[in-house]
Amino acid sequence: MKNVMASLPEVIKEYKEYNLLIPTATDVQLNPFYKFHVEEVAVDLSETSGDIFKVGSIDTGRKDDRGNKIYADAFSLSKPLLNKLAMAAGIQFNPEQTYGERIDRVTYRAHAQGAMRKADGTCRTETDQKEICLEDEEEKYRIEFADKAARGITDDKQAKAAAEIFKGTWTKAKNKYGKTVDAYVIDEADREKYIERSVMVNMSLLKKTWAEKAITGAKLRVIRALLGVKGTYTKEELQKNFAIPTVVFSPDYSDPAVRQAILTQGISSVNNMFGTPTLPIKKVEFENDAAFDVEAFESNPAFQSDAPDEDVPDIPDIPEELPNEPEPPAQPEEEGYFCDECGVEISEKVYAYSLNKFGRPLCIKCQRGGNR
Repeated sequence: MKNVMASLPEVIKEYKEYNLLIPTATDVQLNPFYKFHVEEVAVDLSETSGDIFKVGSIDTGRKDDRGNKIYADAFSLSKPLLNKLAMAAGIQFNPEQTYGERIDRVTYRAHAQGAMRKADGTCRTETDQKEICLEDEEEKYRIEFADKAARGITDDKQAKAAAEIFKGTWTKAKNKYGKTVDAYVIDEADREKYIERSVMVNMSLLKKTWAEKAITGAKLRVIRALLGVKGTYTKEELQKNFAIPTVVFSPDYSDPAVRQAILTQGISSVNNMFGTPTLPIKKVEFENDAAFDVEAFESNPAFQSDAPDEDVPDIPDIPEELPNEPEPPAQPEEEGYFCDECGVEISEKVYAYSLNKFGRPLCIKCQRGGNR
């Protein structure tokens, strides 16, 4: 892992030897709250790795000594490698928009929606779909196995298994990686049986898994779109690691401005939950002080917090005796206790607490409103 840079041009310059996956190339300076985090993903180029698969050949744009065009094998990224890239890029799928539905008896369609945070700090979403039709898939299997039967089965395990069941001959042929191997050619008398059996086996498996295949296909399309992955790569290109820059929340706590901003945001979050005391409060008249009962405030979960709230002081239980404090003046029982500010009748506990805290009797509303 290389050092984190501050802007996209520096990232592009530092990782010029990589397949750098950046959906956009905008020059954006990150603020003190975010930083670049670059993940590297290596590609296993071995034939049995499962990271890539051959899809054909492409013109390299070069010519040999005789003037003939030079072609190179083209490979596409497989599901395991795309999932590695998605994990490194922090791609997340929306469960509400990622689902499948059966259109008719032979058609299944899947939808997927994914999102990732781009290198400039903004988020990007992509939506795509994958549809599987059993009739179309059956036709593809029929063409594939007809070609195998006539040209030769190059996969070693498949060829040996076919040789045990069907008549044929062994010959030399090139496999999908361009290597010369022993291939098994089915005799014309058994080709139809081989094709029908192969199609039946693969269609039986597909009917059990077509929903999962459709969902996977839709997700992989979203991953390719979000990362800007090419359809094909040459082996020369894949010898370079993929480098994915992402943005992570990493504030610089040594910066006084950052500390103040975090503190302000924390206070703002509390105010959004409990309200700001300086906001105008609608005056409501009550027949009694039941709405201002201290025990009701303490037992209500909506007013409980793990952190102390300076704007709304906690009201503790009032002990029977307040040490080193003058006892409240005696009041006639029939007169009760009243707020010194607005005149609202208050309970004995609120009266005693307010006298101890503020030096005069105040109701809960006046205590919170700062009328002291």
